[in-house]
Amino acid sequence: MQGQSDGMMNGLDASRRRLQLCNIKRHPSAKMSEKIQEMARASRSVRHHRLPAEVRVNQILDAALAEFSARGFTATRIDDIAARAGLSKGGVYTHFRNKDDVFRALLQRLLTPSVLDETSALQGPATVERVVELLAGELYAWSISEQAVATLRLLIAESMRVPDLVEQWRRSTEKAYVSKVGTLLKSGVDEGLLRGGVATENPLLLISPIAHVCMRQVIRAIPASRQELARSRQAYARLLRELLALPESG
Repeated sequence: MQGQSDGMMNGLDASRRRLQLCNIKRHPSAKMSEKIQEMARASRSVRHHRLPAEVRVNQILDAALAEFSARGFTATRIDDIAARAGLSKGGVYTHFRNKDDVFRALLQRLLTPSVLDETSALQGPATVERVVELLAGELYAWSISEQAVATLRLLIAESMRVPDLVEQWRRSTEKAYVSKVGTLLKSGVDEGLLRGGVATENPLLLISPIAHVCMRQVIRAIPASRQELARSRQAYARLLRELLALPESG
């Protein structure tokens, strides 16, 4: 009788162990379950969180700039751009037909800065300090930014591939800015706020130092230090003041 009872207990214990094992297989530990649920929530959040097309395009272009700068245009694949942007390859193709399209869009975005838009260039009195602020301030800062320098390097390296973009840069950036700065300078001269002369008659001369400092950053193996750039910027501001300030009466 005792033997039968022990056998029954052993059988029950075995059944319980099998049931526990079965439950473990069916129901992961609480910690693992929470992790899986967290991953599922994150996945759902990513799928449901649709960014505006403009934001997504800028993410792709930022990733493309990093990849092109690191690998060069030829060696970079759409897969590389997608991975850096945190997208699938199809996510890139949603906005761009191919790598050339990405490259063109990147140059178009970065070679047409808006730091001297029509409103800011023509608004308010054209004083010396206002010209200094625009040229030695906003435009100078843009010209030495990492994105501007990296983009100009790309443009130089790939200029034979996209000669139309070189001409676009000349039209949209150089000519447009020379025209706007020229309008501002003429206004200052007409209002008696700026000195007339070769500088105000040839605004490209006033912008040339900006192109010079940008090109120096492009061709240097070791970019200029912040201190060096700050000194150059101060010298440029001083040059503008000396060229544009009205002569002291006396």
